[in-house]
Amino acid sequence: MSAFVCGNDHFKVLAIFAASRIGGYGQGHMAVDPKYIKGCEGLAGKDSRVIASEYADILYRENIRSVSALYPSDKRDELPGQIVKPLRMFVTAQDECSPKYRLKAVSILKMCNGLEYQSCETENYRTTLAFDLLDSIRRAAIKTLPGYDDAPWDYDASEKAAA
Repeated sequence: MSAFVCGNDHFKVLAIFAASRIGGYGQGHMAVDPKYIKGCEGLAGKDSRVIASEYADILYRENIRSVSALYPSDKRDELPGQIVKPLRMFVTAQDECSPKYRLKAVSILKMCNGLEYQSCETENYRTTLAFDLLDSIRRAAIKTLPGYDDAPWDYDASEKAAA
């Protein structure tokens, strides 16, 4: 099989990370603020679970669309991948609070790469909302890597040599 529909938990992990507050629950800014994602601006100010559900669904629908492009004669439930393919993806309050959906940045980054590989089979993938959202999730995860805040924004080797 050359592409498959990722499991429900895959979408939930990415979406919960994206809708979470950097700096802890209720603090700081949202990892991926919907007001900066073209097509998601209407989610700004909504509850994080609502945002996470929409983010998960956007990514899920694009994954379904991609796999369907490779297997056009397959019905939705026959597509390779997870057995149960819901019509929509939802994140519950229990999901949002569960540590099993809170993974480290390196896992988020690898899951972004995995989902992108499974979702890029359409000609216009790079122009989709899902692509923009996944790119924003990836950039947000990079910012949470250990040492990121202490790394130089601009680097001048001559300054380093003089120190």
